[in-house]
Amino acid sequence: MSNGPSANVLVPRAYPAHPRKIGWLAAASLAMGGSNQSLFIIGALFVGQGEISGQGSAAVPLLILGLVLSYMAMPGWTELCCMFPNRVGGIAATCAEAFRPYSPILANLAGMCYWWGWVPTCGLTALFSASAIQAWLLPSVPVPALAVALVLFFASVNLLGVQWISRLAVPIATVSATLAFLSAIIPVVTGHVDWVQASTFELTTPFEGVFGKLTSAMAGLYLIGFAAPAFEAAYCHVGEMKEPHKNLPRAARASAIMAGLYFAVLPIVWLGCLGAGPMGKDLAQELGPTFAPLFGGLGRSIALWFMMFNMFHGTMAPTAGVCRTLSQLSEDGLMPRFFAKRNRYDAPYVATLFTAGCAIVFLLIGDPIWLVAAANLTYLIGIALPSVAVWLLRRDCPNMERPYRARKGMVTFGLVSAIVWGISTVLGFEQFGLPTVLFGIMLAYSGAFFYAWRKWSDRRQQGLSGVARSLHVKLTGAMLLVLVLDGAGYFLAIQSIPPGQHPAFVAALEDIFVAVALLTISVGLVLPGMIAHSAVEVSKAARHLVTGTLADFTRAMESLAAGRLADAHARIDIHPVTINSRDEVGEMATNFNTLQEEVRRAAVGLDGAREGLRVARAELTTINAELEQRVAERTAELRAAQEGLVDAARRAGKAEIATSVLHNVGNVLNSVNVSVSLVNGKLQNSPAKKLSKVVDLIREHKDDLPNFLTHDERGRNLPRYLEMLTELVSKDNQSTVDELTVLNKSVEHIKRVVSAQQANASGPALVESIDIPALLEDALNVSVYPSDRDKWSVRKEYDPSTPPVRGDKHMVLQILINLISNAKHALAASNRPVKTLTFRIRHCQTSKRLKVEIADNGIGISPDNLTRIFQHGFTTKQGGHGFGLHAGANAAHQMGGALTAHSDGPGRGAMFTLELPYEPITIGAV
Repeated sequence: MSNGPSANVLVPRAYPAHPRKIGWLAAASLAMGGSNQSLFIIGALFVGQGEISGQGSAAVPLLILGLVLSYMAMPGWTELCCMFPNRVGGIAATCAEAFRPYSPILANLAGMCYWWGWVPTCGLTALFSASAIQAWLLPSVPVPALAVALVLFFASVNLLGVQWISRLAVPIATVSATLAFLSAIIPVVTGHVDWVQASTFELTTPFEGVFGKLTSAMAGLYLIGFAAPAFEAAYCHVGEMKEPHKNLPRAARASAIMAGLYFAVLPIVWLGCLGAGPMGKDLAQELGPTFAPLFGGLGRSIALWFMMFNMFHGTMAPTAGVCRTLSQLSEDGLMPRFFAKRNRYDAPYVATLFTAGCAIVFLLIGDPIWLVAAANLTYLIGIALPSVAVWLLRRDCPNMERPYRARKGMVTFGLVSAIVWGISTVLGFEQFGLPTVLFGIMLAYSGAFFYAWRKWSDRRQQGLSGVARSLHVKLTGAMLLVLVLDGAGYFLAIQSIPPGQHPAFVAALEDIFVAVALLTISVGLVLPGMIAHSAVEVSKAARHLVTGTLADFTRAMESLAAGRLADAHARIDIHPVTINSRDEVGEMATNFNTLQEEVRRAAVGLDGAREGLRVARAELTTINAELEQRVAERTAELRAAQEGLVDAARRAGKAEIATSVLHNVGNVLNSVNVSVSLVNGKLQNSPAKKLSKVVDLIREHKDDLPNFLTHDERGRNLPRYLEMLTELVSKDNQSTVDELTVLNKSVEHIKRVVSAQQANASGPALVESIDIPALLEDALNVSVYPSDRDKWSVRKEYDPSTPPVRGDKHMVLQILINLISNAKHALAASNRPVKTLTFRIRHCQTSKRLKVEIADNGIGISPDNLTRIFQHGFTTKQGGHGFGLHAGANAAHQMGGALTAHSDGPGRGAMFTLELPYEPITIGAV
């Protein structure tokens, strides 16, 4: 398999689903914990802390530059998270999917570093909030105790589910954002901003020279990296977001706008209104003048509440969204399993409590600026690697689905941002001292400890030893030794320089040490992890090949040599290795895939050889002339027998059709006889007598009715004779109107029967337009006499304007008469006090079919009889023939329709449904 970019397709894995309960506003509100971090970073930037120097008023353009770098990375982050919308934990947790083909340890490094970057924020903001609460509400309660209570409170709300923490975040964000806008607008509107002062920037440097300025600027930009990109907290809840493809970009844009307010607008306005001095002090005590023009004496109080509400966000965000990074990494197999445990509210309670516990430990030691700087190293790793992941996915998996796609060039901008943050780390991290650097490296390596813990537990569950001889462990151990030696050399070099002398040289040595320390992360963790991952993938594929296809191939060859052709088969089960590295490791994977392809081809060739031998053996055993002759003779005998069976079946079919036709004619004649008997008493020597003779003539020749109607002179003249009867009936004034109607309908019907029989005897049926409601009325008038209407109720549930269908009109009429006759029989045998005969017509324009339903509440049909009712010759009527329903079903089928029956059982009535298409199939002869 090729290692080219287009060949690789990354298939996202399935994870437990999260309830999608929040929208873009809730996600943006939770992300406010990142934007307002500028409020506690500004003080360190303007005046520094302890031995760490600040940048003075030049911190303002540095804040804006940091924000611009964050904006450059944002489109790539959005693309990455939308590609995997079922995950939680933010951009770094999503890297686990992107880095899966490269190295699991790289994915673990991104997620764990991201999490460490947020933990000090949780404690630090809790301390700021606690200080404000103590000053105004609870002066007797220690600040650390209040800070711990705040952390536990927000963690507890998060344990109730993301919906509850978002309900808390929205009003807090509303207050924070409102006060931030007021703090920016009020001084501008009231003219309290000195724009010259707001645009004058001075950079404080630790030593003279260009290198000193660069060091100072990079140290500030490095520290800003801890806060400016933090609006990415909006991505932490993509797996819990409604319609993430729509709401995630909205939440990201809203969070970015708020970051612009906190990192660009407010610092400029405050610098012009307050000056550089107050900017380096406690802002809760210094921001009163920005609110005073509107609120007067309450300005100081408003400033205090402004800081307190904003700090609430910084405590809330790690216990709400960032803690989910640990749970997602655990589900990815990169962290111990207990971090993935959720409660019934879908909250990762172990990860939440662990995050809160670490934050409490940090706040109890005061969250000093060096600790924040150390954690910032891990945070920058956590936000730089996602930009790398987006670039790798664009390069190696260009055909993956991307619901949101960053515009052209924005992925490259994200890489530029990651590079700039890396440069600021190398040139600025050294200002915070060797202990800070070592502590930051230790935090970065802690993810490897948790990863090893997970692998140890996985091996123990598989029944293996907990510790494996790993190339990764060997390489990482060697690089840690390099780091120790480098630190010792750095320490000795620094000790040899007198204090206060050669500050630029000391700074250069420190920069070198930081660069080496960062290299130990890549060379000691990432690179060994990638090499080990590639080796493991090749090893797995080789083991699968040896125990699978190759083992089968060996057994198949042995079976072939022994003549057991059925066993000479090898499974073709090849697992290509996908390694996205363009070096010797990638070349090794390519060669191994080529080997697997050759094995596959050999297995296919073995199957071909086996089939060839099988065919040859079959030919040798079947070349027997005498056997071939016997087979030919037997084939001829079977063919003759088959033709005889077909001919017999054809004759049987004709007999069945003839019998069903005679039965249909019998039903018609019975109806006509009844009609004649009704009027015979009053119409002596009248059309009734003459019609009776017609009936007798047809009954006399019923055994050869088609031949009689087409070849006998009397049969051919019957239609003309019936026309004469029609005229006599219309002129006869000896009977009542009802009697004339009955007789007239009988004459008309017998004319139709004769015409139908003559047509059917002479050739295929006539396809014509049929008015189904009118035809149903004809069948009803012929079959249901006035005397019947007094015995039961006739219901008509159809629209007379039902569209016509095309078919054999006489055939449809005969089916309807048969169905009405069956219904009359069922009603006559029932003892119900109210007997009902119901007619319905339904049509469907979509299916182009029409249904006629004839239902009665008579004696019903038993389940056993219902399964046999359309069989030839089946009947429950004494003296009946059992051909009517069978013939009707066949006729309906010939016209492309169907005839079905339904009954709930004896005594519950029955319903017959005739279904016809608007356009019939080709109708054959009856």
